Amino acid sequence: MVKKLLIGVVVVVFAGALGLFFWARAVLGRDTVRTALAGQVSKAIGQPVTIAGISATIYPRVTVNLDGVTIGEPARIQIRTLHVGTDFRALLSRRIEHASLRLTGARIELPLPPLGGASATPAPADRSSDAPVELVSIDEIVLNEVELVSGGRTLRGDIEVVPQGNGLVIRSMTLGADDATITATGQITDISAPTGELSVKAGALNVDQLLAFAGAFSSSAGLSAAPGASAPAVRPARVRPPGTPAMNVAVSLEADRATMGALTLEKLSGRARLTDEGVTLEPIAFGLFGGSYQGALALTLAGGAPAFRWTAALSGIDVAAATSFAGSPNTISGRLSGKIDLLGRGADAAAALKTVRGTARLDVTDGVVKNLGLVRTIVTATSSRAGASSQGGGSRDEKFSRLGATLAIANGAASTDDLRFESSDLSLAAAGTVRLDGAAVNLTGTVQLSEALTQQAGSDLVRYTQEQGRVTLPATITGSAAAPSVRIDIADMARRALRNRAGEETEKALKKGLGGLLKRP
Repeated sequence: MVKKLLIGVVVVVFAGALGLFFWARAVLGRDTVRTALAGQVSKAIGQPVTIAGISATIYPRVTVNLDGVTIGEPARIQIRTLHVGTDFRALLSRRIEHASLRLTGARIELPLPPLGGASATPAPADRSSDAPVELVSIDEIVLNEVELVSGGRTLRGDIEVVPQGNGLVIRSMTLGADDATITATGQITDISAPTGELSVKAGALNVDQLLAFAGAFSSSAGLSAAPGASAPAVRPARVRPPGTPAMNVAVSLEADRATMGALTLEKLSGRARLTDEGVTLEPIAFGLFGGSYQGALALTLAGGAPAFRWTAALSGIDVAAATSFAGSPNTISGRLSGKIDLLGRGADAAAALKTVRGTARLDVTDGVVKNLGLVRTIVTATSSRAGASSQGGGSRDEKFSRLGATLAIANGAASTDDLRFESSDLSLAAAGTVRLDGAAVNLTGTVQLSEALTQQAGSDLVRYTQEQGRVTLPATITGSAAAPSVRIDIADMARRALRNRAGEETEKALKKGLGGLLKRP
């Protein structure tokens, strides 16, 4: 008896489920519903919407399945299947409320077409038209196997968002390209501007790709030219209807490793802000060439070539690695610390070097300047009377304990009046200019031998060139950073010798005269 009862219950449940299935298909799976939904979504977002096919299921909840959905003309959003999940009341009221949208196989091409009526709640259907179904509200949107395409680059992953007013809450976003994967959460309070805050984390981050996507994203807000179009000489300011909010997106960044072209950054962290005017990174910190970088960078995109303001504090940078990366290998080594405050304008590094201006204080410790040959030049200029030096032979490389200068940067060059070079053999104090690309060096100063080398020098050289008891010689450094040329000013050295000799003779005469006056009669 119990067995027959159980069989009966199963049959009733199955029949009821089958009936609900056919009822759902009859109510929600018709072409009139497909047309109505396409029209309502199109009215809500301000873009043409097409739906190729429609069906309905009841498990695990009542769901309308829309196939072949496209948005825009031409279609920039394509969806293989859009599942619109709702509750049982939709079958009774024909109103889809608190819907869950699940998109499978979506392809989104940036920049997006302008989306009007940015409310997350679709506009209600015109009741006078007796629409077969009405899409009233959406509680969540889940994108599986989504592709974001920008400038020939494609990110793939999954996105889960919750509509909220005119914006949305990003509950989770996981996107990847090649071997890099980023995750993001946050909130966009107004998608039409857009405005909001995002948090982005990555094991490895490709900054070039990120900027390319940001550029495509911002182009829909009027920040840049369309892909493939040349930038105008002066980029017009964005024209926004009165009362429309400005774009303002804050992004916090964290990455174990980031790449910018061939440059690798370690432990990147910072905060970026994207506005109609440009992009600001403040603060931004990362490991660079074995040292650390902390600073800020502001880019202004309006008005032609991007303008920038760069401030930074550097510590422990491997100078040999940095100069090699910059295209000048085997010029100098050591560890760099310093502070930088620069302004400039340019779409690339070459243009920026011509316009940059500002100040910098740089100090390098425990390094070598290749091919400088200070000691060797001094030995040659003084006819080897300075004695033998361990560096006076074949090598022209100059070791130093400290090399520092305060720089004023303008017109593609850095000028200084306090350059200081210190080593165990000598010290150099100089002033002059250095081209930022290293093509030209023009420094004038004085070289002072160490006490040890001064003691090895000939007595005449010491007598006629000494200052504060050390041999001191005028020197100029010219040429390029890769091949500097040091010259000792012999004429100036001779003038100093004559001056010192005259001083000695005057002192002797004074002593002799005073001695005669003091003799007893």
